[in-house]
Amino acid sequence: MMRKDETNDKGSTILRVKHLIENDFLRQSSIVFLASMVGCLFSYLYQIYVGRALGPEGYGTFGSLFAIFYLISIFAGTIQTAGARFVSDLYTRGNAGEIGPLLYGMLKKSAALGAIGFAAFCLISQDIAGFLKIDSQEQVLVLGTILFASFLLPAVTGAVQGLQRFYLFAFLGALTMGLKFLFGVLLVNMGFGVSGALGAVTLATAGTLLVGLFVLRPYLGKSQKNADYNFKELYLYSAPALLVMMCLAVPSNADVILAKHFFEGQEVGLYTAASVIGKIVLFLPSSISAVMFPKAAEKNILGENTLHLLNRSLLYTGLLSGLAAAAFAIFPSFIGFIFGAGYTQASGITGIYAIAMALFSMTWVVAQYCLAVDDLKYTYLLVAMTALELGIIALIHGTVMQMVEVLVVVNFVLFILSYLYVIWGGRAIGRERSEDLDHNARVQRGAQDIR
Repeated sequence: MMRKDETNDKGSTILRVKHLIENDFLRQSSIVFLASMVGCLFSYLYQIYVGRALGPEGYGTFGSLFAIFYLISIFAGTIQTAGARFVSDLYTRGNAGEIGPLLYGMLKKSAALGAIGFAAFCLISQDIAGFLKIDSQEQVLVLGTILFASFLLPAVTGAVQGLQRFYLFAFLGALTMGLKFLFGVLLVNMGFGVSGALGAVTLATAGTLLVGLFVLRPYLGKSQKNADYNFKELYLYSAPALLVMMCLAVPSNADVILAKHFFEGQEVGLYTAASVIGKIVLFLPSSISAVMFPKAAEKNILGENTLHLLNRSLLYTGLLSGLAAAAFAIFPSFIGFIFGAGYTQASGITGIYAIAMALFSMTWVVAQYCLAVDDLKYTYLLVAMTALELGIIALIHGTVMQMVEVLVVVNFVLFILSYLYVIWGGRAIGRERSEDLDHNARVQRGAQDIR
């Protein structure tokens, strides 16, 4: 016969499981995570196909150009972050009628920035080719074509994220990766090589943009198109946010560019392959920060405590990235199985690179949290540590292993300092605002809830 305390223990376990299932944050993070896994699968199939089709030397060229794309996309990432932050603000306050004008304005400004960026990129394409020791300037010019669409899409995905429509947000991300793989295989197989692999990104981004605009059409009516939105506060937010996004992009991308500059063809290809495998650790928990961001922004606007969101996000991120990093550290030869026998020499740095990315994924969560709660002073710490990392790599780059070791040490120190900054800086408590959401705004927000 079951004792009373055993019955109570069983009942309490069931309640805990039920609480986890009903937990919005965990459920939404799980859905976005699953969609991200699908997206990651397509993304890595794309990378694997390109790596095998181009070989180590060609893949090294592709990798260095793709890393430049990631660095350029920090401007696009800033657009998404700012869009999510301000759409979340309007949504929380019950001012959904202003979301349309905000989205229209962001699309117009993003299109202008994309056009200017493309023109500027074309002007310096020859210099980029020379720095990376690339013979064909055409490959650099194709990279420039990615800019325009990649500036527009974040305005759409930022609005979706700010509205907390996480399932749609997850679908758009997976769709982009799926289309990139499809177009990549098609173009590379047609003989376009590196140019085709890069052009696939342009086509995939444009396709996802069209789908996103179609879904958000209720916010893009004629009345919203002609309405004005005051972008002053968004500009003030975007400048430090841009610095944060730049610093987040550097540790996971600049090293590949520097490797292409410091080392020769095949060695660069091996390093690029190791970084692609290692970045799985960084991309896996990205769904967690994507869900945390608008929720932390919402609680901050309401003056509520946000520390539990940060700690929970760090816990989930640590588990995911830590397990993935451990797997790559234990089975470093996995890279040869994925990319082929020509890449087995990279197994020595794969596990260590994965550890560096696991540490950086934790910092990514803290940085997103600070942006969500408007703690832009965190930018100073991030900029200083990023400059330190680049300086050390510039001094210590005798081997690719030394570069990876620098990443591990700097990323470890950066995470510790970042978390201590949040705790000591008092940002754990939601910022109290002089104005409270009145009852009507709350009722309006509930009526307009389209999650």
